[in-house]
Amino acid sequence: MKLNIDGLLVYFPYEYIYPEQYSYMLELKRTLDAKVAAVTDNIYNVCIDSMSVNITRRTLDRCQSNVETLQTTIKNIKETDAAKLQEEYRRLVEGLKEANVARETDAYMGNPVLPDEILKEAVPGSIRTAEHFVRFLKRFLEYLKSRLRVHHVVQESSPQFLKDIFDKVCIDRKPLRFCAERLRSLLRTLEIADITDFSPVTLIANFATLVGTYSQGFTIIIEPFEDRTPNILNPVLHFSCMDPSIAIKPVFERFQSVVITSGTLSPLDIYPKILDFRPVTMASFTMTLSRNCLCPLIVGRGNDQVALSSKFETREDFAVIRNYGNLLLEMSAVVPDGIVAFFTSYMYMENIVASWYEQGILESIQRNKLIFIETPDSAETSMALEKYQEACENGRGAILLSVARGKVSEGIDFVHHFGRAVIMFGVPYVYTQSRILKARLEYLRDQFQIRENDFLTFDAMRHAAQCVGRVIRGKTDYGLMIFADKRYARADKRGKLPRWIQEHLSDGSLNLTVDETVQLSKHFLRQMAQPFRQEDQLGLSLLTLEQLESEEMLKKITQMAHQA
Repeated sequence: MKLNIDGLLVYFPYEYIYPEQYSYMLELKRTLDAKVAAVTDNIYNVCIDSMSVNITRRTLDRCQSNVETLQTTIKNIKETDAAKLQEEYRRLVEGLKEANVARETDAYMGNPVLPDEILKEAVPGSIRTAEHFVRFLKRFLEYLKSRLRVHHVVQESSPQFLKDIFDKVCIDRKPLRFCAERLRSLLRTLEIADITDFSPVTLIANFATLVGTYSQGFTIIIEPFEDRTPNILNPVLHFSCMDPSIAIKPVFERFQSVVITSGTLSPLDIYPKILDFRPVTMASFTMTLSRNCLCPLIVGRGNDQVALSSKFETREDFAVIRNYGNLLLEMSAVVPDGIVAFFTSYMYMENIVASWYEQGILESIQRNKLIFIETPDSAETSMALEKYQEACENGRGAILLSVARGKVSEGIDFVHHFGRAVIMFGVPYVYTQSRILKARLEYLRDQFQIRENDFLTFDAMRHAAQCVGRVIRGKTDYGLMIFADKRYARADKRGKLPRWIQEHLSDGSLNLTVDETVQLSKHFLRQMAQPFRQEDQLGLSLLTLEQLESEEMLKKITQMAHQA
C-alpha cells in the first residue's frame, strides 16, 4: 500500500492499515518537519542500567584471571611478533583518532562511556605500552579488592572515590578515563577470538572510565551484604547512575530527529524532566476497536468484604492471602486456556504460594489448570514457559505465576490462547529500602524537583501496565486485565495507567468483589466467543486504501491525531 502523507511517501507492507497507525504517521511527519523531535517513551531503566556497574568479589576474581591471561599472551607475542605491539604503541601516541573517525563517520554511535573530549587527547604514557597497562589494571584490581573488605555500608561520590584511590595507590584520574578504549585496543591487537571471555575485565575497565569521567550524576555504594542474604557476607560495589540523561545524550546529539515510542507510557510529562530534553511534540494515541476486546477490572474486596492490598501492613494478613487465592481459583474455573498472574516480588510470591499450599487452595486450582512458576533462574523459567505453552496448546490450560520486573513481564508475549487473562496481585512498587533507590530519589528531588511518591507511583503503574499489556498483542486478540488491589481504584493510581486502558475502565469496573469480577468476566468471555471476521473490522479498526483516501475518513483520522 502506497500512502502520501503531506508529501511524505510511505510504503506500507500490508493491504490494510489501522486508523491509529495513520494518525501516528501524521504525527510523525509533523515531528520530522520540526527538525528536532522527541516523543517520550519508557526508556528510563534502560538508560540507568546501561551506565551502572555492580562489582562483587567473584567479578574481581574472574577479572584477575583475565589479566593473567592478557599478561601471558603479551609475553608470547613479544617473543614472536614484537612489531605488532610497537605498532599499537605508535597509534596510542597519536591518540584515539580511529575511534574519533569512526564516530564522526557513523561507524558506531557515541558511547557515553567514551566522552568526545577523550578522543582528542593522547593516551597517558603510564598505560601506553601493553605491559604498563596490565600492571595498571593489577594495581586497580588490588585497590578494588581492598574496598570490598568492609563490614559496614559506605556511600561516596565519584570525586571522593578518586581522591581515595590517589591517596592509597597513586592512581590518577586521567589514565582511568582511558581504560575502556585502551583495553579495547589491546584486545584487538592481541587478536582475541572470543572477547566474551574477557567480560569481567571489560566491566572493570568501563567502571574505571565512568568513574574517571563523570563527577556528577553517579553515586558509589559499597554494601557488605546483599538484600536477599543479610546474614551472609557477600560485599558488592554499586556504581549507580542517578541521571539517565547521560546515556541518552549521545542519541540526541547525533540525530536530527529522535522518536521514542511505546504502548505503555504514562504519564508523558515526566520523561522530558528525567531525560533532560525539550520535546517538540508529545502525543498519546487511543486504540480503534471494532469490538471491546480488552476488559480491565479492579478487584478491591473479597467476598467477605476484606480489602485486598499488597501493602506492607496487610501482606501477611491471612484473609487477604485467602481472598487472593479464591480469586485465582474462581478465575481458573471460568477462563479458558492460559492465565498469567504477576506478583510484586519473588519473596511475596513465595510467601503467598506457601500459604495457598497450606490452605489447600493450590490443590483446588490444579483440578482446573496446571501451575507453573517463574524463578530467578533463567533456565528454569524458560522450561516453565515451554511447558506452560504446551499445556495451553493441548487444551489442558495452565497458570503461570510470575513477578513484575522479571523476565516474563518484560519480554514475553502471551498471544491469543496463551494469555486470556492477566491478574496483577498488588501494586508493584520497587523495594523502597534499597540504598540505591534512596539515592536516586534524592537526586531526582534535588535536580528535577520530582517528589519521591510521584516517581514511585509512576514507576509502579508503568510496570503494572507492562504486565497486563502482555495479554493484548493485536486487535484480533482479547483478554481480561485484573488489577487485584484496592489502590488501583484511586484516581492518582488509575490516572497514571496508559490511555488505552483507562478508556475501558468504567465506574462499574472499580472496587469489585471476587464474585462480581467472575460474573463480569463470564459476560466478557461469552461476547468474545462469538464469531469475528476480518470484514467486521473494515471501516472501523481496519482500513483499505480506498477507505483511507475518502475525505470523511481522512478528516476523522486527522481529528484523532490532533486530539492525541
